[in-house]
Amino acid sequence: MPIKPVRRIARALLGTTFVAAGVNGLMNQKPRAAAANALAEQGRNALPDSLAARVPDDPTPYVRINSAAQVVGGLLLAGGWAPRPAALVLAATVVPGTVTEQDFWAENDPDRRAAKRVGFLKDLGLLGGLMIAAADTEGKPSLAWRARKAFSREEPRIAAEGAAIAAAAKVRGHQIADVAHEQSAHLAEVAKERGPQIAEALRNRSAQLIEVAKERGPEVAEAARAKGAHFAEVAKERGPEVAEAARAKGAHFAEVAKERGPEIADAARERGTQLVDVARERGAEAAEVARERGAELADAARERADKRAS
Repeated sequence: MPIKPVRRIARALLGTTFVAAGVNGLMNQKPRAAAANALAEQGRNALPDSLAARVPDDPTPYVRINSAAQVVGGLLLAGGWAPRPAALVLAATVVPGTVTEQDFWAENDPDRRAAKRVGFLKDLGLLGGLMIAAADTEGKPSLAWRARKAFSREEPRIAAEGAAIAAAAKVRGHQIADVAHEQSAHLAEVAKERGPQIAEALRNRSAQLIEVAKERGPEVAEAARAKGAHFAEVAKERGPEVAEAARAKGAHFAEVAKERGPEIADAARERGTQLVDVARERGAEAAEVARERGAELADAARERADKRAS
């Protein structure tokens, strides 16, 4: 049997199943909403506080969205319009329904547990079929394969262009180096040619400055003489004030000296006595030293006289 009809039939069967399930969920929302509420309550009790706060209090809107996605995805898959994205959407809708409706591990009744186990396994089979449908490219290469193939075809051209760019950059670098060398030689020649002109210009400028200084010298001297005369006038005018201030300070110092005179005299008398005692003590030592040194100096003088006489 050709593969294309089989693919169409398989997609139609898968899509019809989800369309029926989605319509049933939209028409009878209470059982799914109750199962979703029970699962949300378990999550709030089992999860940490930070995660439990994110669990919705009323999951009924999410049940409606899940059922509507099953209807739309089932129609797209059954009709062959965008079958791979539709299969992915349907696979995402299978997981919440399986967890909320086929929770055989939480069922105490043996019959209901067995029925839910069978339903759980059927949902797993549907999930596997949807994964195959999402990966089915109808014999066409995948986008990743086509991208790799295109790159492998373009790789030699890209390498050749890279080599050409590198060679051009190398040649351009040599050209820039040659131009820089030529420019440096040209600047050296210009500097050699213009050097004497620059030196001559500096010499002329120096001579001009010397002439200006010579011309302005008398003016500067006259200005200095005028400032000196001004300072002399100021000193003449302020002289009596300065003398009066000095006289006032002298009288003040005289009063202070008169008041502190007895204290200064007593201190001088005490220091004088101390100095006399020190001189008396040191005088005996100095006399002894002079006596000892005197004999030595006399012997030395006698020896020098004998040498001269001989």
